[in-house]
Amino acid sequence: MPPVPVKLSAARPPGSVAPPAAAKTTITRPRILAVDDTPEALRQLRDCLKALNAECFTCGSGASAVEFLSKELVDVAIVDVSMPGMDGFEVCRAIKHEPRTANIPVILVTGDLKSEDTHRGVELGAFDYLTKPVDPHECNVRIHAALQVKKLLEELHTQLMAPDEQRRVQNELQEKMLAFQHGMTTAHWQKRFGQLSVSFLDDIQSPLAGALASLQVLMVDDQLRDDVRRRLIIMHGQFRQVNDHLRRLLNVAVYSRSPHLIHPAEIVSDLTRLLEPEFLYYGIHLEQELDPTVEWWGMRSEISRAVLYLLHNAIEAHSEKPPVIRTRFEDEDEPEQNPEDPHKIPTIRVVVESTDAHVAIRISDNAKGIPEALHEKIWDPYFTTKRPPHTGAGLHLVRGIARAGGGDVKLQSPGPECSTQFSILLPINTAHLYPTEEEIPAAEPAAYEEAPAAAEE
Repeated sequence: MPPVPVKLSAARPPGSVAPPAAAKTTITRPRILAVDDTPEALRQLRDCLKALNAECFTCGSGASAVEFLSKELVDVAIVDVSMPGMDGFEVCRAIKHEPRTANIPVILVTGDLKSEDTHRGVELGAFDYLTKPVDPHECNVRIHAALQVKKLLEELHTQLMAPDEQRRVQNELQEKMLAFQHGMTTAHWQKRFGQLSVSFLDDIQSPLAGALASLQVLMVDDQLRDDVRRRLIIMHGQFRQVNDHLRRLLNVAVYSRSPHLIHPAEIVSDLTRLLEPEFLYYGIHLEQELDPTVEWWGMRSEISRAVLYLLHNAIEAHSEKPPVIRTRFEDEDEPEQNPEDPHKIPTIRVVVESTDAHVAIRISDNAKGIPEALHEKIWDPYFTTKRPPHTGAGLHLVRGIARAGGGDVKLQSPGPECSTQFSILLPINTAHLYPTEEEIPAAEPAAYEEAPAAAEE
């Protein structure tokens, strides 16, 4: 197919190089190049980039992308792997081979991720992968990560030209960059494994439903012996448990294609059942106050993932052990001091309620709180206080999901009667689903009186 025309920007004249201002701590408006031979895929990528306020350029072939980069510079390149003529790997090789563009992070997009392809992309210098269909939230997180790594590389380049006393700062920047890249790569493979799990769960759903139906038929057979019937009843109960567990997994894993009327209390109940092993492992006491009458109209899978992220965040807050700080070598012989109350029971509390203005899902814990200085920084997609594979994307995605539904996420630390509380606040949007008394038309008695006569005819 013919290549999609390239959008040239007047912000930087052809043939110019990136100005020194690119090394500043913030990128006000990133320049992103999307390369794909399918116009629909390019349109989807442009939609994903709207939230970033990015200056987006598109090319319909690998050759046109390389020609474009010979005249213009961008901050990130998103390149489809499977393209006729010059494929995504060749484009990545050309970008990394040219010193002028070598520092541009390249994100490869593929519909069928294979380990050998991943190794090839890494060898060619690719920064990360995205799988089709591209998820908007994940796309934004990957681009944020690429922009952050590019910024660190530019800072590192600046530091390399500094005096010897600044070498320590260079090493810290390089270690931070490598740790961040490792975390993003691990998170990507976790997502890929999750996609395979969804496919597997979907495959076993039908056979499991058939087995349950067969057991129900067998259990009512009058010719069965009592001991056989008891075994079938036990087996049926076990299959029901597996089926319920499968339903909970699919509600989270399978993307909702359209909004539905959902009950947040049911979602929370399903997720806490899925996480029961983790609660038991870490000795966490779970408290729930779920109003079953609360309703909301939206995407079930997205709200489920947002709640799951926050529950995992609360569990990790209890599972992390704070570091022991010593002031001198002699202190190593002293017993460790635990500032926490040894009698405190690790607790996570979940509340689903409806206020005058919001549907609220509140998740609180009594672990170590979040310092006030970090209350805004924790929402950054690349900020985390944890070690790899944690990337800091979880809370960023929670906020994105809530805002996509017209709501928001609020943090209180210390929270009410707890150390930390996250609240997903969603707008009340179900009132229009039910007709009011004024909207219900009044019944006409004559119509009901004539109905029997019409039936006789």
